[in-house]
Amino acid sequence: MSTKDLVSIIVPTFREAKNIPVLTERIHEAMKAARIAYEIIVVDDNSQDGIAEAVDALRKKFPISIKVRLTERGLSSAVIEGFRLAKGTVFAVMDADLSHPPEKIPELVAPIMGGSAEFVVGSRFVPGGSAEHFNWFRRLNAWVSKTLARPFTTVRDPMAGFFAFPKSILPDLTLLNPLGFKIGLEVIVKGNPRTTMEIPIQFKERLYGESKLSIKEQVNYLRHIIRLFEYKYESLAEMIKFGFVGGTGTVVNMAFVFLSYDILSISYRIAVAIGFLVSATSNFILNRTFTFPKSRQLHSAVQYALFIVVGGAGFAVNWFIAVYLYENNPFFHEHYLLATFLGILGGMTINFTGSKLLVFRKGTTSA
Repeated sequence: MSTKDLVSIIVPTFREAKNIPVLTERIHEAMKAARIAYEIIVVDDNSQDGIAEAVDALRKKFPISIKVRLTERGLSSAVIEGFRLAKGTVFAVMDADLSHPPEKIPELVAPIMGGSAEFVVGSRFVPGGSAEHFNWFRRLNAWVSKTLARPFTTVRDPMAGFFAFPKSILPDLTLLNPLGFKIGLEVIVKGNPRTTMEIPIQFKERLYGESKLSIKEQVNYLRHIIRLFEYKYESLAEMIKFGFVGGTGTVVNMAFVFLSYDILSISYRIAVAIGFLVSATSNFILNRTFTFPKSRQLHSAVQYALFIVVGGAGFAVNWFIAVYLYENNPFFHEHYLLATFLGILGGMTINFTGSKLLVFRKGTTSA
């Protein structure tokens, strides 16, 4: 079979044996009417519900195959396995439960095959689309999910499990590392399609079986969003984490100044130095493991010394900005806290830039 213009339809399954025959028949009728060559790849998580036998029977009449995974589990990883097995130049993904209308597949893949889009979503949330059986909880869940995905795409239904794209936008499948079952959003972010399109679908209640949506999957989605944010906006994510670590360092600093001065009766000057060194050390450890986990190029002792030097430079900039504004502008005499805040921002900018470019350069571990 020629792979030119072949559409590979990936169907991840778990306990969906009853749905597969109906799904396959409807896919075949739709693709036959549209004169589109296709293959169906079922990737099953060892359901042991007769799905392998069902596909073997269907294979006599339809271009369908099955991969039963004996160890790995999860919808997203099943879809990625389907991508690896696919022979087509266009990939389409859909659920097995008939919630996605197979009759819409030709409309879904047409813009891809015609070159007018690089990612097409079967959408519930554009004019003409619907999910009428959703209760208030699922509507709220969908709204929250869409809102959290807004930094990554303007697609109105980024949570959709019914989508298509050309194989060419994802030449390296190892880039995909999703959590949970929102594989479509992962493809949008990692594949970075130049053009996206949404076609309306009527999202139906599943034909047989039970929904896989759970609290665990919702938590995984939140973790997935954080991971995608770190991928797409790496420097911004690092700066946010760097600021968070700095906030914890402030608490540590004040706690050790109090302990040294008030409890141990050490002189204030020495107490301040102790607070700085302890907080700088805790900041170094947290930034090394939390903010810049991919950085291990320098020996830890050298890295620590550089961090202290950069921190000192940041403090000098902080002090200079705050004092200069206070002493040279009458406005800041009254609003000295604003001068202090601007100094902190300047110092943090120096600290972050120096830490990212000098202290925590990406590389391999030295020690």
